[in-house]
Amino acid sequence: MSGELSISLDASADSVVARSVKALARFPADEPWVLIGGIAVFIRLGSVTRPTADADTVARSQAQLLDRLVADDPTVLVANGDVTIPVAGATVEVDVMDLADEPFPLDPERRAFAIARRVALRSAVRERVIVTSSDRSIAADALLPIATTPALVALKTVSMVRRPHSNHPEKVGSDIHDLVRLVGAAGARTIGVDVAAADPELAAWIADHVETSFGKDLRYTILHLRRNDRSAAAQALGDDTIAGVVILADVIHDELAR
Repeated sequence: MSGELSISLDASADSVVARSVKALARFPADEPWVLIGGIAVFIRLGSVTRPTADADTVARSQAQLLDRLVADDPTVLVANGDVTIPVAGATVEVDVMDLADEPFPLDPERRAFAIARRVALRSAVRERVIVTSSDRSIAADALLPIATTPALVALKTVSMVRRPHSNHPEKVGSDIHDLVRLVGAAGARTIGVDVAAADPELAAWIADHVETSFGKDLRYTILHLRRNDRSAAAQALGDDTIAGVVILADVIHDELAR
């Protein structure tokens, strides 16, 4: 991890975003971990674009990180990799995923997920996150390791493909929403070049599935988005904007062919 940049978000002090930033500030700085998921997406976009209920992280060693958390703060509760942290009279749920999966699984989807987690941890950037309330007071301020936009695009593509077969298939809408927003904000070419350079195997998998979902099956993808993510921001996404993600697949294919 490198750099100490500053990113500002607008959210109330009692929001999930502000409380999550405060909770994550209590994670040990000397343990390798990275923030992924919706909160990381909001940080990269510079705005909260949809509802979210918790924070997601990946740790090089889940067991070691959780042991440190509980040892440092007995009020932290841990169960099956899920962490509950008390913050200002409320609680914050944080999912801590382990890097694990060595050797890599043979199943293509699980393998892509394992590689994407490694890419996210390896390329994480430590940045100062400041959450400001409507009255301009500071609701939260912390230095956190954040997944890069290309890493989040990789993780969101994997989630989009895996989600329909998971315990929460309805969340596929938010995966698509995040993916479209990230690509639109950073640009398909920039992300495609970075993803291809990060890991060719993962890049090829992403290109194939983005091409399928946003090319051949775009109507199905849009239906998933609008049916399962009822947020105003998701409903406002135009068909052309969503279809534009297919450019990402073209860029990756071109980069891998060089």
